[in-house]
Amino acid sequence: MSFSLERLQPGPLPIFRQTHEKLTRFGMRQDKISAREVANEILADPFATLYLLYSINQRVSERSDAEVNTVEHALMMHGISAFLNGVRNWPILENIPAGFNPRLYAAVQTITRRAQHAAWQARDFAVLHSDIRAEEIQVAAILHYAPDLLLWLRMPDQAFALQRKRRRMSNAEAEMAVLGDRLDNLRLKLLEMWFIPPLTLDLLSSTNAARSRQVILAASLEIAQHSDRGWWDEDLMRAYTALSSVENTDIDTVIATVHANAARAARCCDWLQAPPAATWGPMIPGPWPPEPADDEEELAKPEVVVSAAVTPAARPLKPAVVEPEPSICPMPDKDVFREAMKGIESHLDGSYTLTQMSAVILKGLHTGLGLKRIILAMIMPDGLRVKSRFTFGVTGEDVLRHFEFELGGKDLFSQMMGKMQGVWLNEGNRQKLWPMIHPKLQAMLGEGDFYTMSLYNGAKPIGLIYADRGHSKGEDQCGLDPMTYTDFKMLCLQAARGLSKIKSPV
Repeated sequence: MSFSLERLQPGPLPIFRQTHEKLTRFGMRQDKISAREVANEILADPFATLYLLYSINQRVSERSDAEVNTVEHALMMHGISAFLNGVRNWPILENIPAGFNPRLYAAVQTITRRAQHAAWQARDFAVLHSDIRAEEIQVAAILHYAPDLLLWLRMPDQAFALQRKRRRMSNAEAEMAVLGDRLDNLRLKLLEMWFIPPLTLDLLSSTNAARSRQVILAASLEIAQHSDRGWWDEDLMRAYTALSSVENTDIDTVIATVHANAARAARCCDWLQAPPAATWGPMIPGPWPPEPADDEEELAKPEVVVSAAVTPAARPLKPAVVEPEPSICPMPDKDVFREAMKGIESHLDGSYTLTQMSAVILKGLHTGLGLKRIILAMIMPDGLRVKSRFTFGVTGEDVLRHFEFELGGKDLFSQMMGKMQGVWLNEGNRQKLWPMIHPKLQAMLGEGDFYTMSLYNGAKPIGLIYADRGHSKGEDQCGLDPMTYTDFKMLCLQAARGLSKIKSPV
């Protein structure tokens, strides 16, 4: 079956049973209920949000050029009592064929979870930006997922094909192959068909991507997408940086706010069976839930409805297969990290010796950031070499204690000394960067991931810091992550300041 946008045109939409029951209970005390309370329940259900905004804007457009961009405004225009009385007749998702197919039902719940997460992030960061119309950005975040939801509801064959191709190629290639166009382009056309007003369409368009509201929305959508399978995706840092710039606050605060919003989004809608992004916060070892099978016939199986009473808390992760007892991954201690930063700051008067300053730096990296093997290498008096001077976690038998390289060379570490810069070697860049490391150093480092950063005193190089989480058997699971990399670079910057104040650093 070929894709046709007409199949997704406006028409009656089901809502989740949870939404229907909650709104029905509200109807019993409609004289005492506020528009905000009702709006909160509708906003948790993308189908209810889309259909309410469609119905009210279709009616308004026939009378005037006014537009309704928020659920709360739509309720006031509709009348709360009239809406609560009418919603009793809305179809329930769990009572239609899509709700009886476990595959479809699970897909819809997963997308709903992602929409809820993006909406929480968008509204909160809009409020923090002093946006008095924060709900407009919240609604835009929810409606971003309308095409995906409508595909699963109205054209499940295409939805399944798109899901399968996305595992094998980029999203853009998969969308072109199945839908004939990018979903970003189809989204705006589809929502316009559903009478979604221009202001919301403008928020979802890439035309004005540099505007603060669009930056907040785009970053929130990225966070919801990339945290779906864990919080270690390097792309999350791009969203954090964008929010940090818009909100004019440090990245640590942004990350803390994002994590808190993820937890709130999870708690507010625990009636969904799909696990929320907050589930992956602790990153407990264990296998990911299995991907749905690629058997297209599954879509036609009218299986028993998945119980909505099963919450994420009732679905513990299966433990990983236990092999030989692994080494315990060192856990970061933020208090120690902050103490190290302050300790360096308070001794920029030259009162610390090189040994004392190095001890503070190494403790911040090891205990503060949970890094295991650490090297502080410094330029030798001859000005030709950089050699290990202080180490932590490098045993006498570890060849890494002989870490050394020449300045002016073409290998990775030598090139890094051209300016103050950091590198996180990981699977994403290993193919490019690993061949740039001298074979002698490759043998010392092992094949695990690592952080490294060159240190400068103004325009003069001082040395370099190397750190990893160990490469012996069992330690390869103690991976590195974007947030620790950010903290690593911050501490290295502070370390460079501290070392530059030592009267005789070498």
